Amino acid sequence: MSPVEFQAYEVAVIREKLTEIRRFITGVVAPHAVLQPEGRWIKHLNTQLGSVESTLDVIADYIDA
Repeated sequence: MSPVEFQAYEVAVIREKLTEIRRFITGVVAPHAVLQPEGRWIKHLNTQLGSVESTLDVIADYIDA
């Protein structure tokens, strides 16, 4: 496998994981946050998942120039 093929595969997997994280946030974490907006756990989870989502988004949009 060439470096270009490795990168293409890596980006494809990252995009898949980004979709999974976004669905988890939307389908599970957001409804939990509505029920418990001041909860320490949900605030921490939102912060951490937001960071992961942001990082994966940057990687998913990466194009080797």
